[in-house]
Amino acid sequence: MKAIKHVLAIAMGLAFFGTAHAEDWKVTGQFGNYGVGKASELEKGHLYWVGEFGGVFFNDKGKDSLFDHAGVKCPAFNDLDVNNKKGKAGGYCIISDATGDQAYLTWKCEGDTVVCSGPFEYTGGTGKYQNISGGNTFSAMIVVQWKDGTVSGFATWNR
Repeated sequence: MKAIKHVLAIAMGLAFFGTAHAEDWKVTGQFGNYGVGKASELEKGHLYWVGEFGGVFFNDKGKDSLFDHAGVKCPAFNDLDVNNKKGKAGGYCIISDATGDQAYLTWKCEGDTVVCSGPFEYTGGTGKYQNISGGNTFSAMIVVQWKDGTVSGFATWNR
């Protein structure tokens, strides 16, 4: 009976310490991105863009840290009121590391037509990210609006 209690105690300890806590998934860094999509003018000065932001995440902690140099793809929308300099955007992101494990999140933000800030929440994952939970905040900025309708920008995660 003592042996069974001892094994159960060890198993419970491993389960507790082997499980990542939401704070373990909180990362800070930069997501450099390139946006490709299609914009429709709904009325004069009101644009609605649907597309995808894609790029690479650079963790502030550097090499071998969570999501450092992981690929990021974010299907998204951006609703821009150019007349009143207001915007809101949202969508999902898929973060994939070099081994193919993926984390998923949903995000939204509000701001002007260049900068937008808001929260994101992890919704699931595969492999080592299977139990991902929690979220973070971010601020995104469009740096260049190219003549072909694409954009270059970046998002800062939790500064």
